[in-house]
Amino acid sequence: MPYFPTIDLTPQVKLLLARGALTLNPGQWVRGEKGRGRFLRTDPRTGTTYVSWLRPGDDWETASQRFHRACRKGYIGKYRGLYEFDKANRTAEAPHRREKVRAPVQMPLFGYKAKDAVHA
Repeated sequence: MPYFPTIDLTPQVKLLLARGALTLNPGQWVRGEKGRGRFLRTDPRTGTTYVSWLRPGDDWETASQRFHRACRKGYIGKYRGLYEFDKANRTAEAPHRREKVRAPVQMPLFGYKAKDAVHA
């Protein structure tokens, strides 16, 4: 894997990422207001930068598992191809049958008999 330097997430860099003028690879190390982390993606619609941040006391195994789960959940990097597969499986499942909901029986406010209704 080639060496990529740690990128500081300054407001200018975030603006370039949001506009698409700068691209980072998933997993590239970044440094921001929350400390150090691994870059996931930038949402082009909102300009939000998603990073898997390191937490205090994390060892390498815990941090890598968190990054791996974030990549799988967001279909990032090598998991991008799973999106179409999962989307097809969601639509292929048969929808649940809706049971008919019976309307409650409307009780009359006063008692009457059928013969009274005929003469009315």
